[in-house]
Amino acid sequence: MAEETRAALEAAKEQRFRALIQYACRHAPYYANIIRERGLDVNACKAGDFPLLTKSILMANFNDIVTDRRVTKQVIADFLTRSTDPKERLFNNLTVMHTSGTSGEVGYFLYAPADFGRLRAAAIRNRKVFRGRFPSFGWHFRRIRVAFYGATGGHFAGVTGVASMQRGIRGLFLNARAFEVNTPLPGVVSEINEFQPDALWGYTTALKMLGDEQRAGRLNVKPLAVIATGEMVTQADLQFLSQAFGGTRALSLYACTEHMMLGISNLDGETMTLMDDNLMFEFYEDHSVITNLFNYTLPLIRYRMSDILRPISPPGARRIVIRNLVGRTEQMPVFVNGTGAKDFISPHIINEIFVKGVTRFQMQITGPSSFRFPICVDAGLDDNERAAAAAGVRMRLAEILAQKGLSNVEFEVLIVADIPLNERTRKFQLIVNQIPG
Repeated sequence: MAEETRAALEAAKEQRFRALIQYACRHAPYYANIIRERGLDVNACKAGDFPLLTKSILMANFNDIVTDRRVTKQVIADFLTRSTDPKERLFNNLTVMHTSGTSGEVGYFLYAPADFGRLRAAAIRNRKVFRGRFPSFGWHFRRIRVAFYGATGGHFAGVTGVASMQRGIRGLFLNARAFEVNTPLPGVVSEINEFQPDALWGYTTALKMLGDEQRAGRLNVKPLAVIATGEMVTQADLQFLSQAFGGTRALSLYACTEHMMLGISNLDGETMTLMDDNLMFEFYEDHSVITNLFNYTLPLIRYRMSDILRPISPPGARRIVIRNLVGRTEQMPVFVNGTGAKDFISPHIINEIFVKGVTRFQMQITGPSSFRFPICVDAGLDDNERAAAAAGVRMRLAEILAQKGLSNVEFEVLIVADIPLNERTRKFQLIVNQIPG
């Protein structure tokens, strides 16, 4: 069967958009108010009729945007405070995730089973895009072993994906296991050696560190695919990963907590094809705007992303192709441990910190074994709650450092009214170097 044309796809997406808006108008007061105030017709409106939605606006209006009336911002905060198991779901059916991303601003995102159903349907429609990207794993008399190297101790997108692989019928075919990026590297290498994954998936920088271990002979695995995600991935990165792991297929996935799977790299390593059957993209010079058509639980209409996407496909092409350099990158904090050796903390460990009442934060590196950690808190907190929020951050940072063998690193947590942008770039940085000179 021939693939549908771009015009047919856009028409189908317009229908999906109106179905989403009709649902949101009935169940989300935030969107109902916009529709009423702007005099929009839910049977004819377009995405461009709606205002931009930022993470700040989302969190400020969360209770009026979420469509499941059982859910509130407080309910999510309470759930995330008590639960660090990515397999646990709110009310036994809602998948909850949180992230600060590179903005340092905490956001909550959630999905119902029906949302994932629409996501899977889009993946099926996109199966031609995947064809030839992944190597054939052939026939096995065992489950395919998938290793994820990333942050594992909470409700984060990557490890939540691993948890989904372990449930239901997928668990019969996949043996998915997560390896914590915030542990000393020798232990992780030993565990991955024992697991012997068929596919190795994780953050770009972390995978490159495993590639160095493979080249040094300490890691000895033979994955059929290495999949980099969560950070900027260059053609050189893919070439390094392929060569380090014996010429295996290396590719990059573009994904995020807000919209899940957005794109996959092409075989040239320089370009990427967007998965836009259930996403509507708007491209701007210094950001992107995405409308999510599959999440009815937390509708994200014209959601602003800091990712910079450069489309290169001709107008009217069925598939949108972009440069394979999604503009997300953060400084890697490196500290000297008690023995004088250097070790790193993944930026993903920092941006996944959650403490109830904390709305934004930043790591400011002040020395080889020290940093400052300013935080912003909810305006409604009293003095005791503010103190508890700061104490919670101190405890979480101490846990992260101890887990990595960096308990010698000194830090201070201070509550501030605001965290400024970079004076030169006028953009926010999650991790900054403030070492003099």
